[in-house]
Amino acid sequence: MKITKPHYHHGDLACACLDAAIKRIARDGVEKLSLRAVARDLGVSQTAPYRHFNDKTHLLTLLAQQGFNLLAEQTKQATMNQQGGLQESMMASGMAYLNFAKHHPEHYRLMFGERLKRQCDSADLTNTSLSAFSVILEQVTVGVDQGFLVQEDPKLLARTLWSTVHGMAMLMIDGFYSEYSDEELTPFLKTMLTHSVTGILAKT
Repeated sequence: MKITKPHYHHGDLACACLDAAIKRIARDGVEKLSLRAVARDLGVSQTAPYRHFNDKTHLLTLLAQQGFNLLAEQTKQATMNQQGGLQESMMASGMAYLNFAKHHPEHYRLMFGERLKRQCDSADLTNTSLSAFSVILEQVTVGVDQGFLVQEDPKLLARTLWSTVHGMAMLMIDGFYSEYSDEELTPFLKTMLTHSVTGILAKT
């Protein structure tokens, strides 16, 4: 699934606005984003985006929701494609999470940024974010039930892993791992993720 769509046809203006907005955020930052600027980028009237978005916060909320949907889709797909056991499945979803942040940094910062927390009160956004969290929660719940993981509250363990991977993702997209080449970064991330996952395995 691709987020960006370089062209749009009649009836697809909302998607084109989301694409143009994320490009503007990457170039100028979220504070300088406006619906009028998006309209100029698309060559449509300044009022056209308002057919789909109430205001800038509404647009940003839908962008964040789009990001959470894609994050959930990619981590879930990685889990389904993994042929190994639960530990391998957790590793696969964790690496998919990090890959999402690497390739969609503007979405990622927006999804977890302070702006939407302060200005947005959207039940849809909350539910969408929970759908991404549910991927790791389901894995951890199975691991606890089967005795594969330490016997703790699954939500606590899932949030522990989420916090670790989220921290890794933010450090990565903010350039703190820039000393690693593209070839070195993946094994480096896998090693850190392995330590996180093995830390909650049941002791045998």
